[in-house]
Order: sequence, then structure tokens, then C-alpha cells
Amino acid sequence: MKTILIGTMALCVATTSLFAETQLIELKTQTMSFKYTVDHKQALHLESVGAVDGQWESPLEGALFTATPCRLGNSPRFISPLEIVTDDGSSGIELIYQSHELDESHTDYTHLTITLRDQLHPISVELHQQAYLNEDTIVQWLVLNNDLASAIQVPRLDSLYLRADAKEDIYLEWYGSNEYYTAGRPFREKLNMGTRLLESRDGNRHKAGPIPAFILGFGEQPNETSGVCMIAALEWPGSSRFSFEITEPHRSRDLELSVGVNQSQAPILEAGESMTTPRAIYSFSPDGIGRASRNLHRFARTHLLPGGDRLRPIDNNSWEGCQMDVNEASIIQMMKDSAGLGIELYVLDDGWFGNGVDARVSAGIGLGDWEFNVERFPKGLDNVMQAAKELGIEFGIWFEPEMVCRQSKLYREHPEWVMLHPGRKGAEQRGQLVLDVANPDVQAFMFKVVDDMLCAYPEIRYIKWDANSNINNPYSPYLGADRQGNMINAYNEGYLSVMQRLTEKHPTVDFMACAAGGGRANLGVIRYSHTFWPSDATNPAYRLSAQWNFSRFMPPLTITGHVTHAGGEAFTPKFRFDVSMMGQLGMEVDTRTCSAEYMEASRVGIAAYKEVRPIVQQGDQYRHAHPSDSGTPSMNFVSKDAASALVLAYHTTHVREPTQFNAPVSGLDPERLYTLTEINLPESDAQARVAQSASVTQTGAEWMQSGIPLLFTRQYDSAAVVLK
Repeated sequence: MKTILIGTMALCVATTSLFAETQLIELKTQTMSFKYTVDHKQALHLESVGAVDGQWESPLEGALFTATPCRLGNSPRFISPLEIVTDDGSSGIELIYQSHELDESHTDYTHLTITLRDQLHPISVELHQQAYLNEDTIVQWLVLNNDLASAIQVPRLDSLYLRADAKEDIYLEWYGSNEYYTAGRPFREKLNMGTRLLESRDGNRHKAGPIPAFILGFGEQPNETSGVCMIAALEWPGSSRFSFEITEPHRSRDLELSVGVNQSQAPILEAGESMTTPRAIYSFSPDGIGRASRNLHRFARTHLLPGGDRLRPIDNNSWEGCQMDVNEASIIQMMKDSAGLGIELYVLDDGWFGNGVDARVSAGIGLGDWEFNVERFPKGLDNVMQAAKELGIEFGIWFEPEMVCRQSKLYREHPEWVMLHPGRKGAEQRGQLVLDVANPDVQAFMFKVVDDMLCAYPEIRYIKWDANSNINNPYSPYLGADRQGNMINAYNEGYLSVMQRLTEKHPTVDFMACAAGGGRANLGVIRYSHTFWPSDATNPAYRLSAQWNFSRFMPPLTITGHVTHAGGEAFTPKFRFDVSMMGQLGMEVDTRTCSAEYMEASRVGIAAYKEVRPIVQQGDQYRHAHPSDSGTPSMNFVSKDAASALVLAYHTTHVREPTQFNAPVSGLDPERLYTLTEINLPESDAQARVAQSASVTQTGAEWMQSGIPLLFTRQYDSAAVVLK
């Protein structure tokens, strides 16, 4: 039996054996039980993490704590999830149990609060855990309270700390390299002796670092359907730091895991103030990554996403087809074309703002001047919105409120709003600088420019919120020289505050988180963003992998997949649509230049997606072979009631002769009869992929046993099949 010992930020693991006078604290999810005890010395222990009612054989039961004490903040031998420095230079903290509360009054979760206090200083820590029964998920965060008469430094305050005594190997799977062609690329490794550190250091996103999420496998490398694993994500849009340390004190292996915000300097916590960590969200699965992933999907749709039970519209975005060459006449024409295809939303991207020398005609000009270009849009959106109303199509618009160009009226009027150390020139990224979002005046400005637009044009239903620059000049003029350690927290809390205000005031508006690709693909952003942009690479071969990778942690309805012309004639329109169908389908083309064949295939693809949209966006996702592991990757989606399913299968390798492939199917009702129908077959590509020998109607059990026989005849071929 695989045996692992887990201790959470509690904590400090005491060596004293437990006496009869122990107090038991228990928190349960659907399948997991967390049992804490408090001994006669008021030391808190996580006694066990096990399966509820023996539903499955937990690898986390039956272990004893190691004999080495771990006192948070003053033991150099161990990772310290909490570090403080008082004005007397003291850096140690020794936490003991003070009280706990188990709140079972909520309908969808149980909330456990354990309060610990330092034995020397009036400093306390609250451990918060929420157990969501239906989603089999734990949410955890910490609150640090400084009741000293003076400020303290907090070099480290992590959301989640786990310490494990593991008799078998531990495997790590993480996703990173959010570059153009490799967005969300998976990395798999066995944890060996030493420390494995995953960091993002962008400050306001994770474009150049790992996605703030990971998977741990115990005893073996887990796959979609087998292996005991833990999936975890940090609900935070900024820099993150995950550390995994393996030591071998005896014949077993010690794992220490710590998850939290990545700080370049220690934040200051003033006297009488509190500091709250971002929430860590995690789930255990006894039978592979797929189940744990679906737990996260359901949790996000139900408890994070605004309108998580609402279907997302099909959009056409002006960017890739037009770049910044947009005007009133061209937008109205493309809206007419888009409406004719069945598209429900048109999005005006970059290039609509700035005037005179500050007109937005290229990168490096105009950001910050959020007023319509009078030559391109002489009446603002008045005529555009009238056309949208007549066409029965909704409208959206692009902003980048956190950024500014030196060549702009905003920069000339408010240079003090820019993140930049006084006297330094600073580095630009994409011709722009980052505004000091820690500054309340900047937050007010960001809110106002978007709010003014939505109030002036209440018909707008979509805001594409971009963020193309990292914090390359890490200095907040607002915070001052002695508070720069608070910068990362203050920036991201300011950004989230603005988003919260906007979504609360405009609940019918969808917000899309775009950050030059997948830089804001995380659970912290989607609380206030309905969708996100996975990658600026819209070549469907790259997008197939990127969308697949992000779906490990992000629900499919949040993953925007756009059909474009990227990659040229190597990809048929059908293949492009089949790839984009695995999330929120959209397009990014200049319809005025599309061929008749492309337009016809688009009408068919959009109609097909509308048929299966509820299954994709609200159902359960079952991934099969990964695109990097197989030339025939596939996945399927099953509706909530298991009455219907969509199977998407792809062939990406060179073909010398027709290749038959049996696409796996999972999650069906074994007793229900399902009838097969192939969809998305435009006249230009009407050849069926389902083999002629395939059955038409079978039980769910039979489909799951046999799969769906498909015949692929070219590279970058695909099939979309409905079972209902």
C-alpha cells in the first residue's frame, strides 16, 4: 500500500505522542476525510487524510508523523511556509492551537476555521478550509493577524503547505512555457533528491512562467484514467512560487510542498492589520487525472465563474483579419457578414482610439487615450450599435487599461502613474509601460474608462481586456521606497478590485482575459472573467495542444478557440472548426476577403457547434491520448444527464494510405441506447470519417467498449461525432 503522510499549514508537527486528552476535528469532502487532533500541549496535528467510508484505498492513510519537529519560521531544516521578522529581529514563530469553528450552515460546503497563535508575540494565524461536497474539492487559505504595536515583515506566507512521508516515488506534472507556439506545454518528471522550484516572475501574469497549477502522482505517473493523484491550483493572477523538496532522512522519502505568491521583497504588515493569502484549490482522485480535472471544472463553473451555467456566445474578432486597420464602414460590413454566418457577437479589437499624433496606428502609440478616433469613428459607436441592433448581433470592444504608451496624452498628463523608478528610463515591452495599479487613482481611472464606455453604450455585451506587458520596471511610485515589498500584492489586488466593481455593476457583460496569450489562464482571473485567450498562435495544430493543455485545469467554456487563416492551406476549414469546438468557438477573420468555400464551411461549422454547445460548455470532459503523445488524439464530452455526447478526434501525422482509428468514448450511461450522427461536414469536405462498418445504435456500454471506428485520409484530418 502506498503510504503518504500529509500535514497542512498547521502545521507545526510536534513530536509529542498523543494522549487520551486529544480533541478531534474532522472535515469531509465527498471522498476524502481530513482528521486533525489537538494534544495536551495544544499542538495541532493532521492525523490522517483518508477515504470516506472506505470508498477507495487511500494512499494517505495509516502513516505516522516523522519524529523531527517542524516549527514554522525558525527551523532551517525545513521549508517554512510562514516567515516573519519583528522589529526586534526575531524571525521565529511557534504556533499552538487556540480555537476552531466548523460551520456546516452552508448548503454547498463546510467551512473549517482553525486559529493558532504564537507563544511569544501577539500574532495569530487562521487556517481556513472549505470542503465542497458535490465537487469533491478543498479550498484553503490563511489569514495572518499582526496585533503587535509595530509593523512586521512577512518574507513568506503561503496558501498551502504539505509535508509527506512517502514510501514510493512522487511524480510532478506542470504546465508552462506560455510562448507563442508552445502555450501551456506539459512537463512530466519524477521528483528526485533536492528542491524543484516552479516560479513565475512577471508580476501581473504568468506569460513566461508556469501556469499556477500542478498535478502530483503518488507511486506512479498518473494518466487520464489511472493513478492516485492530487490536482491543485492557486487562485491568483500574479507571480506564484511552488516548491517541491525531496529528502531521504531514513529509508523513506520526505516531500515538502509549499504553494504561494512569489515576492521579490518582503511585504510589510502594519500593526493591527491582517494579510490574507490567495486561495489554493485542490482535489484528490483515486483513478487518474481526468476525474480530478472534472472536479475542478465543476467547481469553477459553480463557484467561481460569473454566469458559469450560461452558454458563451460565438464571436468574430477583428484583430487577426484587420489588425489596427479598422473603421466604422469596415466593421459594419463585417458585422453583416458575420451575422449571415450565424455568429452572435462581433468584437472590435485594437485600433479604435487615440487622436492626432496619438492616434493608434501602431504599437507604441495611444494606449491610455480611450477616446474614439474621430476619423475612423466620427460618431463613436452610434452607427455601429444601430447596425448591430438591426442585424440582431451583439457587440464587444477591446481595452488594455493597465498599460500606457509614452506617446499618449495620459502619459504626458500623469507620468507619476507609471511603474518606474524615479530617474530611470525603464524598459518597454511591445512599446508600452505598465500603470501603477497599486495606486487608487489608477484603479479609479481603469474603472472609469471601461464604465464610461458601458454606460454610454449599454448594448455592449463583451469586453476583451488585454495585458501585453509584464511588470518590467518593478517600482510603485505610490507605495514609496519603504513599501516596495507590497507591490505585487497591491497591484494584483487593485486589478481584481477593479474587475470586481465592473462585473458587479455590469452583470450582463462578458469579460475576456487576454494577456498576449495564456498569461492569465488561471483560476484567480476567471472569478471576474468569463473566458480567457489561450495563445496568440491560432494555427490549429498549435491550438489543439494549447487548448488541450489548459483544459487540465480550466473548464472548456472558458477556453476561447478562434478559427482563423493561420497556417494557410495545410488546414481545411473543417479541421479548424473541429479544433475550436473543444471550447468556446469563435472566429477571427476579415469576412470581406474570405472565399465562398470558407464562408460555406463556416456556416456549417457554426451550426454544428450550436447543436453541441451545451454538451461542451456544461458537460463533463474526457480526454484521451495527448496530442504530443499520439498522432490520433481525441476527447469526448458528455452532457450533465448523460443523454448525449460529442466525440472529437484528430489525425495530425502524415498519411500514405487511409488510416483507421477507433476513437475511445467515456462517461456514457452503460444502459442507455445512443445513436451515432457525424456532424460538421461542409459540401467542400463532405466525406464521412466514420467507417461504413460502424454501428449506428448501441448501448453506452458497447460504445465505451468498442469506440467509434474512424477513417482518416490526410494529415490534419478530424471527425466530430454526436451520440444521443
